[in-house]
Amino acid sequence: MKQYICIGRRVFVWFFLVAGSAWGQPVSTPGTGLPQALFRLREMDLHLHAGLERRTDLESWIHTMVADGRRVILLLDHLELYRKTPQELMEWNKKNQFPGVYPTGKEGRNALMQDFQEASDRRRDVILFRGWEVYEGELDTGLEPEPMDMAEVIGWHVSPRNGQKAPDGKDLIRRVKQIKATQNRFPVPMIVFHPFSMRLENLTRTAIHAGCDPKTLTVEECRFFQAGEQEELVRLLAGASIYIEMSLDHDKYWDHPAMQQAMMADIKPLAERGVQFTIATDHHSPASAAKSFHPERYCLPCGVDEANTNTIVRELLALRAKKSL
Repeated sequence: MKQYICIGRRVFVWFFLVAGSAWGQPVSTPGTGLPQALFRLREMDLHLHAGLERRTDLESWIHTMVADGRRVILLLDHLELYRKTPQELMEWNKKNQFPGVYPTGKEGRNALMQDFQEASDRRRDVILFRGWEVYEGELDTGLEPEPMDMAEVIGWHVSPRNGQKAPDGKDLIRRVKQIKATQNRFPVPMIVFHPFSMRLENLTRTAIHAGCDPKTLTVEECRFFQAGEQEELVRLLAGASIYIEMSLDHDKYWDHPAMQQAMMADIKPLAERGVQFTIATDHHSPASAAKSFHPERYCLPCGVDEANTNTIVRELLALRAKKSL
């Protein structure tokens, strides 16, 4: 009986967050109309590493994020790390001074997801979701269904491809098409992780390697999209449960005038035309968590606001409530 009472209370809470005072009100545009149920930008982190690279216990790691203002967190880890052999994992842990909190393979994946679930059940000061970060190349080479079936969210790691051609609009459009096809098998919300900042990382490193000052990069060189690509991406994402991430990495390029102008030109038209975004730190360790996190600094000028970025939270709460029933 207690179990059913608990489930009932959770469904009520989730329904309240999703419905709020919109009961009986006209239907509004998705992601808007419920200001009292919105989380502020810095209260959300839909990309927090909490697995094999974790340098502290999970409870303390979550507490660090909550103390800094987070109220909604997606806990995840890199899926490919669990494909290491036991010997490779041992050497990797030793090299990076990781504590070795999980074994490799299926046993490690199950233990990680169990810890995430128990933390979600236990905490009352934060909403926790669980997921994986999967390398984008697996969309080409093949996917591993068993662990992906355990996720509430799947994020796709867009690589900066340092030393090669930087990611651009053509690449993103191709990946979104593949992700849409993938959702036929894995019907969960999916996020394209940090595509814009990865291009800027590549351009910055390439300039430095060539002995040039990155400040000499022009807006045209920093632009992610070519003519017509934004419109095509908007069409692909219309009505889809696919989001684009605004990570903390954007902050380190924001004070570069050309990069700032390029980001605004690339991102704002998408947000204005209904493309949905997520907010994230992409923290891996307490050292990275020491960085200041003020996503409004670079999100709001790009048109990415609270109404837009809360859409995925509402979707996840609704899916979780439905599953509880």
